[in-house]
Amino acid sequence: MRLAETDRRVYRMLARAAVVAALILAPWLPPLSSQPALVQAANLAGEYALIAMSLVILTGWVGQISLGQGAFVGIGAFTTGLLAREAGIPFPINLPIVVAVTAAVASLLGLVALRVRGLYLAVATLIFAYVADKFLFTSAWLVGEGGSSTIPNRTIGRPGTVTFFDFRSKEVFYLVVLAAVAAAWYAAMNLRESKTGRAFFAVRGSETAAVSLGIDVTRYKLLAFALSGALAGIAGTLMMTDLKTATPTGFDFTRSLFYLGIAVTGGIGSLGGAIAASGAFAFLNAIGQIWDTALTRAIADNLDIVSVGLLLLVLLAYPGGLGAAGAAVGKRLRERARSGRRESVSDEAPSRPARQRVPRRRGVERRALDFSHLESEPRDDELSVIGSAAAQQARRDWRTAQPAPLDLPEDRSQREPILEARNIVVRFGGLTAADDVTVEVRKSEIVGLIGPNGAGKTTTFNAIAGLNEPASGTVRLYGQDATTLPVHVRAQMGVGRTFQLIQLFPQLSVFENLLVATHLHNDTGVLRHLALTDAAIEAEREARRSVRRIIGMLGLEDVADRRVAGLPFGVLRHVELARALVTRAPLLMLDEPASGLDNTETDEFARLLKFIRAELGVSILLIEHDVRMVTSVCDYIYVINRGAPLADGTPSEIQRHPDVVAAYLGEAVHA
Repeated sequence: MRLAETDRRVYRMLARAAVVAALILAPWLPPLSSQPALVQAANLAGEYALIAMSLVILTGWVGQISLGQGAFVGIGAFTTGLLAREAGIPFPINLPIVVAVTAAVASLLGLVALRVRGLYLAVATLIFAYVADKFLFTSAWLVGEGGSSTIPNRTIGRPGTVTFFDFRSKEVFYLVVLAAVAAAWYAAMNLRESKTGRAFFAVRGSETAAVSLGIDVTRYKLLAFALSGALAGIAGTLMMTDLKTATPTGFDFTRSLFYLGIAVTGGIGSLGGAIAASGAFAFLNAIGQIWDTALTRAIADNLDIVSVGLLLLVLLAYPGGLGAAGAAVGKRLRERARSGRRESVSDEAPSRPARQRVPRRRGVERRALDFSHLESEPRDDELSVIGSAAAQQARRDWRTAQPAPLDLPEDRSQREPILEARNIVVRFGGLTAADDVTVEVRKSEIVGLIGPNGAGKTTTFNAIAGLNEPASGTVRLYGQDATTLPVHVRAQMGVGRTFQLIQLFPQLSVFENLLVATHLHNDTGVLRHLALTDAAIEAEREARRSVRRIIGMLGLEDVADRRVAGLPFGVLRHVELARALVTRAPLLMLDEPASGLDNTETDEFARLLKFIRAELGVSILLIEHDVRMVTSVCDYIYVINRGAPLADGTPSEIQRHPDVVAAYLGEAVHA
């Protein structure tokens, strides 16, 4: 069995090596060797692929619609001509400058995305493309006096040596384009599976949930625009170097729609689909030169209509584009290959002691609970997400076993304060939604915030979390004033939360949703993610270990590899709680976590809250309409009604409070 598996791995390695060799030698092999137009089409396909991948990152992964990608390509092309004409800087020495220019321009456009979204963002980017077409690309200082920009033929190295490159040769330039596409694909694939990639998908799925997990939405939107602009700029440089000339008509604002059509045909979130669609569109563009027939001439003369037809045909068959088609085929092949056998591939290496760095940002201390008592030994099966023996035992016991008793001081004032929200006032126009509300949470407490519908509970909650700005009052976390701090900074301070309306990321699996929550505990940056450095790999392994611990403890193994879309509602509630736990935040804010659950599920959820409080040491602030549940789990309860404080005290005191009974029943207590 092991010998057969070794043979299969050898065959796969040989097959991959054969594919790489065929790609490198393609211009000198039939049919490309006998068709110069095919080599040119291959070069164009690579240039299209870079543009399509830039749209995959920006629109497919981050959800920022761009109809101005053609302008970035044009800026890259004309900047290449400007550098060659005015400074004598040739390709490829000009690449860092072109990347910096296009990334900077894209980031400036990204500032618009911080203000508008959806249709308004699409219109704003289209206007940018129109302005670039009508004004920027007609400026003599950029394009040149003759209305077009040209660069001289260039060679690199000494003729007759291995290091000699003659960019006049389409075959030689094919190798340059192939290297650029391979490098971009490798970097993007690394990015997709990294902390940065998960942050991108989180921003697309729910900005509110993303920021609550400590993700700086502003930063990642601008980063996505910069990366997208840089890739488009590289494509423009390659086009200019390939054709030696560029005219404004080649980058009019309608080209952006053409490039978006390529990305959509490939599958707006698929890198492989983007490359496949680029090849198809480039082939259609050159088909009249490859075969001179009436049909091919008709296709070449009506390329826009044919391209639209191809787009519609692909989307009718596979709404997810060519990427979805490839995924479906790949799934069938994997199912056949795995029939009758199981593969075990390790994603674990001998673990090194986990880093417990607690850096400081913006003058705040990052706080996180220590889950080392759930640490597991490295496992050999990457598909196993059961976690440690301790977590397995916890998973078996939490539904039936009584939580360990807590040693809370009788006098509440002797418990360490974690959250102190005092005299909070929130107004929306002339409406006062929260008026002089005070809430405190102390270490290891479960504190309830209750009241009738419309009482202002969620408004107060959001003011504490930073989603609403209070008109007056203060919010202190761990003794530090957090009233004006943004949401992601409060998350760094140790605040995790769930939402009244579930805010999971539908494009991601359960496991990936939880991986997003490790964002604050991963100190690697985007450059390490693109290059897949050792530090990035080790951080990713530690993140996956953290997720496995919580999945095992909450018993989510059966759904770990499934997308959250379509899962039962009760499971989604547990997944959202699990994601909050993965943040290792000492304070959890749960907004109606039992809504939509029946009585049995609610009782089970109450036992789970007691268990995680006892086992993990979290403190919990809880909004819930189910008074029976709140009084069964809470150590202290605050009641608000019509935005104002009504009562506070222990559960038994609240249950006997006449004003509370009247507020819930609508009548005096004696009745």
